[in-house]
Amino acid sequence: MLSMKIVFVLGLAVTFVSAGLVGGITELSGADLKEAEDTLNNSLSKLASGDGPNYKLGKIIKATRQVVSGSKYVYDVELIEGSKTKVCNVEIWSQPWLENGIQVTFNCPEGQVVKKHSA
Repeated sequence: MLSMKIVFVLGLAVTFVSAGLVGGITELSGADLKEAEDTLNNSLSKLASGDGPNYKLGKIIKATRQVVSGSKYVYDVELIEGSKTKVCNVEIWSQPWLENGIQVTFNCPEGQVVKKHSA
């Protein structure tokens, strides 16, 4: 009986770890990283077609996701602006059910820029 309880608890623990906990930060790879890349490219396109900034994605160095009243993606990326490339930290907090519910924060060497756009 004790061994059945241990197996159940271990199975439950594996389920929670593999599913990711709400509020937990998950480093992304594979299909999840591709989804995060699409999210970032979508935001960069929307901002470039508006009042900027006008960046293109060079390379994702690292990306994480956290589930918090929506999704919060945090990227360390190379961004291209004209002929210059710079390394920035970019956060995208997505609450698509809100008007202008996507907040993008660029933390680059020259300072921080915060922009919002619709989903």
